[in-house]
Amino acid sequence: MKPGRNPSSVKQSAGPTPAPAVGLDPTALMLASGLDPAQVEAILHSYGIQRVKEADANLQAMAGEPHHRRQLAGILALLLDSVSRTADPDQALNHWERLLSNVTRSSFLEYVRSSPRMLDLVCTIFGNSDSLAFTLIRDPMLIYWLAEQEVLSKPPTRAGMERALQRNLGQLSATELKLDVLRRFRRREMLRIGVRDLLKLADVPETTGALSDLASVLINAAYRIVDADLRALHGTPMHRNRQGKLVETGFTVIGMGKLGGHELNYSSDVDLLYIYASHDGETRVAPNSRNRNAAKQPTSISNEEYFEILARQLTKVLSEQTHEGYVFRVDLRLRAEGSVGQLARSLDDYAKYYRTRGQVWERLALLKAWPVAGSMEVGKAFLRMVKPFIFGSIADKPDLAGALAIVRDVRGVKDMIDAKMADRG
Repeated sequence: MKPGRNPSSVKQSAGPTPAPAVGLDPTALMLASGLDPAQVEAILHSYGIQRVKEADANLQAMAGEPHHRRQLAGILALLLDSVSRTADPDQALNHWERLLSNVTRSSFLEYVRSSPRMLDLVCTIFGNSDSLAFTLIRDPMLIYWLAEQEVLSKPPTRAGMERALQRNLGQLSATELKLDVLRRFRRREMLRIGVRDLLKLADVPETTGALSDLASVLINAAYRIVDADLRALHGTPMHRNRQGKLVETGFTVIGMGKLGGHELNYSSDVDLLYIYASHDGETRVAPNSRNRNAAKQPTSISNEEYFEILARQLTKVLSEQTHEGYVFRVDLRLRAEGSVGQLARSLDDYAKYYRTRGQVWERLALLKAWPVAGSMEVGKAFLRMVKPFIFGSIADKPDLAGALAIVRDVRGVKDMIDAKMADRG
């Protein structure tokens, strides 16, 4: 039996909360062996704890060995005072127990003893946000990262996240290792953004903007990883431009909805369109890229095939759940022809589709379209191409029938959004 009290002896009081005994402080929960259950209840209730038996069990489990028990006793007053100022002190203690079971207890308790600011920060997170708490419990080293200069004091920027992600990728060559870096990076940056939000260091526009920038950075990185692998298999997609010159065929990822509008929230999936410059042409294999093993020599395919494969694989690596989590859930239903359409289309294909079959609700959806990854040149060309579709037809035909069609389509968009939210539960 470990030293200390048996929490099973503590019973919830059916009557009013008793006042703490004079001179009794919370360290007694760790060091005294004969506390009356009413005294335990009084101490914990004074810190906003409601589930006394569970909380006491958590504290005893957190203490563990005698040395750790003395360490915990030394910070317990600060810890309980901090959790008492959170939305859910009971849940905060649950998270603390899980965290301490996942770290080297002695060194971590010494760290938070020497850094009251970080002790308070961990308590704030644990008592106010389960999702952020789970991130810290899963990867306790992130607590030390949060303490670094400027991690929380300055807002994250897209350029800064790009540099940090590139450093993390380093010289890795294996695709799966790179993708795991992306998943871990998302988790880390979501923590930073969430903690800044929780501490009111960022307002709503800054928070949604940072989440949108994070998504854009990760989508672009995932695209480059997938594209590099495909080029090794099939070469570089090429086509002839209007001047007849052979040029590389660009590819862009268009963000729609909340991502395109730079207003992503924590639970948002990302609505995407995949667009490439020209469906004419095919991939070209450079002579020096051929593998000595004939079975693995790159094989040329059409641009249409290449970009459809690219779109499918990019969607998979972004959405796939692994032991490291996922990057972002992807929704492609805003593409031409919705869920039955090709995943990727050329600029000309989209121009023809919107010209001949585009719906009013698609005009509304395109108001928030914005290139987030891949070729910005192709992305801007897409925005120029859809501008007449978005604004021209509505402005040129302000008739009653057209207005009613817009109302019907707006209702249709609302129904789609409601259905999407229902699918997520």
